[in-house]
Amino acid sequence: MNFLKNLNCVEELHKLIQQRQTGSPKKLAERLGVNRAKLYVLIEELNALKMPVAYSRKYETFYYTNDSNAIPLFKDEYKTGKKGNVPNEGSGQDKSLFVH
Repeated sequence: MNFLKNLNCVEELHKLIQQRQTGSPKKLAERLGVNRAKLYVLIEELNALKMPVAYSRKYETFYYTNDSNAIPLFKDEYKTGKKGNVPNEGSGQDKSLFVH
């Protein structure tokens, strides 16, 4: 999976998780255009970014277990290639794709 497709997939996954409208793992994987194994890799990547995800069988949806840490900021300059105000080295600002 190339980087931009992966990024778009993660953004869509994040949006659906925030809305608690993912559906079952099988349906979510189909919606994202990935297999279930890749879906769980993406979820593990979110977990590694301190955005813990769990699944509710009762409501058939994935959800963030700690909403205060589940607010990523996808910086437009990373998606569009446009130069913006990227923080300087040593400024104390986070240069990652996610800010939490």
